[in-house]
Amino acid sequence: MRKIVKLGSVIAVSVMLAGGLTACGGGGMFTRDKAKTDAEIVLGQEGRTLWESGLQYAKIVDHDVAGITNDHPLAISSDELRTVLSSLYITQKSFISKNKELPLFSRAELQTLSVAIANGLSQADSSEDINFVSIGSHKGVIAKERKTITGRVFMSEGRLNIVFGLVHELFREKDIATGQEIDRRIHPLSPGTRKSEARMPIRVALDSGQSFYLDPETGKERADWLVIDIATVLAEAKKRKTGDTSSVTPELLEDIAQSKQDAGNLREDVGGIKEILFEMSDEIERLKQQIEELKAKP
Repeated sequence: MRKIVKLGSVIAVSVMLAGGLTACGGGGMFTRDKAKTDAEIVLGQEGRTLWESGLQYAKIVDHDVAGITNDHPLAISSDELRTVLSSLYITQKSFISKNKELPLFSRAELQTLSVAIANGLSQADSSEDINFVSIGSHKGVIAKERKTITGRVFMSEGRLNIVFGLVHELFREKDIATGQEIDRRIHPLSPGTRKSEARMPIRVALDSGQSFYLDPETGKERADWLVIDIATVLAEAKKRKTGDTSSVTPELLEDIAQSKQDAGNLREDVGGIKEILFEMSDEIERLKQQIEELKAKP
């Protein structure tokens, strides 16, 4: 029975890969969603709302714990914040190969949030945070899927903090069981909070200059609370660039990096399929032999 299940998995994965490869030339899993321009993002800011589009937003809000003092206002450019946000990856489990690292934010999310949050940090005072809800197009099992990321952003003790509420949560407008519209007043897309840890099945993969917040009361790390040393991340990003990139745009560098990541993930998937097929070949030969023996019996 186990071998039959594996054969079904091979067929499913083969269909998935075929669809993904076909889509490469015409808007498939290797394409990116279109980003807004900086002017469009800034133009949409009104008062404490930095950016808003449907359920998505970035807003200046009061901090969620009394007595906390943030290092605000903070002067950081949208380009610098974009570099910081683009350094964030998640670890995604794979059923046919080792775990993969995928970008936390899509290209459109990076452009929108880097502009909105940078503007918010420059306007917020020491008692305010920036909350955001973003729904981006991300690589799924077969095709791209809409996934939600929510967070609370603030600068404290010289480091950028992001407390996540949701990370790559599959976004649905209707309930799968009932087909009814999901009431977001009852099921809100809530950012994270300092008060309690969000239980998330997907974690951010740590890199240089990044760490999880250490709760002084419990002595344990909070996987939903990321603490980022901006200077270290920017220095590491600069060090990783090789050769003359003076004429290369940030968007092109992101595309190159993402293409390399996608190609590596695809190679791992194909390698996993080969291992399954190799294992099945012995089983197929054994079954053939049994069939021949049964035919030979009087």
